[in-house]
Amino acid sequence: MLSPRSLLGVRSGSVVAPAGYGKTELIAKLAGLAERTLVLTHTHAGVHALRARMSRLGIDPRAAAVDTIASWASRYTAAFPTLGKPLGRMPVGNEWGQLYTGGLDVLSVSPVRDVIAASYDRVLVDEYQDCDLAQHHLVTALAEQLPTIVFGDPMQGIFGFRGNPSVSWENDVFPVFPLVGTLEEPMRWMKTNPHLGEWIAHVRRQLERCESVDLTGGPATYLPCEDVYDLSPLFYELDEASGSVAALHCRRGTCDQLAKLSKAAYQAIEDIACKTLQEFAVAWDQASASDREGLLRQLVKAAVTSKRLKDGEKDTVQDLEAWERVVASYRVLGVTGDPQEAVNVLSGLRLHSRVRTFRAELIRDTTKALAALAEGKHATLAHSAFVIRQRVSHMGRYLPRRTVSTPLLLKGLEFDRVSIPDAVHFDQERDQGVRAKLFYVALSRARSSLVISSSSPTIRFPLPN
Repeated sequence: MLSPRSLLGVRSGSVVAPAGYGKTELIAKLAGLAERTLVLTHTHAGVHALRARMSRLGIDPRAAAVDTIASWASRYTAAFPTLGKPLGRMPVGNEWGQLYTGGLDVLSVSPVRDVIAASYDRVLVDEYQDCDLAQHHLVTALAEQLPTIVFGDPMQGIFGFRGNPSVSWENDVFPVFPLVGTLEEPMRWMKTNPHLGEWIAHVRRQLERCESVDLTGGPATYLPCEDVYDLSPLFYELDEASGSVAALHCRRGTCDQLAKLSKAAYQAIEDIACKTLQEFAVAWDQASASDREGLLRQLVKAAVTSKRLKDGEKDTVQDLEAWERVVASYRVLGVTGDPQEAVNVLSGLRLHSRVRTFRAELIRDTTKALAALAEGKHATLAHSAFVIRQRVSHMGRYLPRRTVSTPLLLKGLEFDRVSIPDAVHFDQERDQGVRAKLFYVALSRARSSLVISSSSPTIRFPLPN
């Protein structure tokens, strides 16, 4: 069994950690045994999770510097601009690769190597399956100077993009970081549902071997369905469920539609950059007053629905007044283009009792960005929106009690209950090699209970890449 002390003497190695098997705890305890550990991961949410675990374990925060690979590389390229060639702004697209190449160039000079040696005594890298080759080369350069252990799980490597693949464990990781061991205890489920943890581990082995998975024979609740928009798995015994709840589907647009069909009983969350807000902001800055009204109506349509009146039912006086204010603000917005009128529209909608906002995060941050623009804090809505989402990126976000989202956005998180609408949809993803991994990531988010609907009681995926 791997322990923090057993890893202290490792000069270069890797640890494979299935979902829920105590990886974060192991990294935190190992960092606490050293004096100057550099802990790197991929997201600010991951940084917060590691720091929180260290705090809970009573580990001195000065024992480890915890950061994202991108933030750490950005600081060093900015400190040595001649070598690092920093952009001076947030990279986009392929520019991220330039950031890591710049970091690699900085690490090539002896004065920087001296700084690294004086600053840290070891390096731990979390979620290594999400590294691309540029990040892998940067970590490899660090490993030439300091003892380095990377932690990850090939079965959770779902972030690869066309033209920029994630690392291959066989071809890239193990030759540089030999396998030290694999975590074997399903810690996540020990106190909540050991049988579920055992079943998910069994399914993982089946997925790795391209075997059929019987959805009816385990501790998960199986519900037959006709298609992905059958809401039965989302509402199955929902009133009896306690704690956090998540429904997972691979397609973002489907998640939005499921949240809408649920009448906002579930909330669809946004990607960290909130692409919809960023695109709205750029269009707003370029639009005329009348076009701004149309843009706002489109945004509201993408995030808000309403409860229908029953036969013979009428709106209350308060609802009629709220709607009149919304209509009036839309009218003025179309004439003036004033962002404050857009704020008034979004605020007025919230006052109507039949309005259901199923993308509340989008509406909330759009309202904040427009309000900051109206107050003169920013010159453009695009910059205002960027500042708002940067804050979310660094501070983390609050998740609603009931969430519907993709495995990509919920990876690394866990929920008391998970629902999966029509599991067959995982086998429709374009990249055949990632289908089994997406399904495994979705299953392993469940801590206590799991509900799976499917148009077939058995499923089988191609071999994971």
